[in-house]
Amino acid sequence: MKSTKLLIGLVAAVSLLFAQCTLAVPIFQVYIDGATTDTMEPDEDTWVITSSAFDLIVSGAYGPSTISLTEVTLLISVPEGETGTISITGADGATLLTEKTAAPDGCFNPNVDAVLDLIENEPGNGAGYDGYSNKDFLPEGVGFNNHYPFKADISNFVLYDIGSFADSSNAVSNYSTEEPIAYNVADGQENIYSVLVEGFSSVHFDVYGYVQTEKKGVCQSTWAINPASHDAAYMVPEPATILLLGLGSTVLVRPRRRRQLRSRLL
Repeated sequence: MKSTKLLIGLVAAVSLLFAQCTLAVPIFQVYIDGATTDTMEPDEDTWVITSSAFDLIVSGAYGPSTISLTEVTLLISVPEGETGTISITGADGATLLTEKTAAPDGCFNPNVDAVLDLIENEPGNGAGYDGYSNKDFLPEGVGFNNHYPFKADISNFVLYDIGSFADSSNAVSNYSTEEPIAYNVADGQENIYSVLVEGFSSVHFDVYGYVQTEKKGVCQSTWAINPASHDAAYMVPEPATILLLGLGSTVLVRPRRRRQLRSRLL
């Protein structure tokens, strides 16, 4: 009898723990494979990588009442005054957004057309623009959180349309910077994109999308963005880091040169 109660209690505890993990997963997340938690002033918790070529993971999680995740948009913040290239390739063929795209409720995403040339050698729209100087592109009535550097006086912005996310069982992990990564703890979809950055000193990634839910027969719709604890960024390495890498290469090369010199003398 005691063993049965113990087993029931253990199952209940595991179920509760799993439910808490599932509920803790935000609707949208961005994560860079191999990144480390670092400070991107003034935010302290961001997944940061210094390699200009990396795999970017974008996820959309379904809750018990979620019907669909659509109009999913990769939001990229780059320093004001900088131009460069950002190559993004994935199985679903991400494309640069330069024109208005109708959302299910009649809103527009983006809300206005691009006004800046930020991406070099990118045809963009009819005017040749592919970036935004402020947040006017956001759907009407949307504010979102103002985590760094998602601020109009600090960054310019580029958008990529990555479509809709499906509801697959245990397909989404929790890439929180505040606790160990919990793998495959929520339903939804994860996409992996190969990214190559050139010219920009930093590139910050967020993701937002259109969420439809149904609770007690009532349908609701809203826009959601990833929390600041689930964002990611590329940053040009500090000079000290570059120097250390250079010294490491020198140390590796010197013994070889000495061996070559010795063989010539013999």
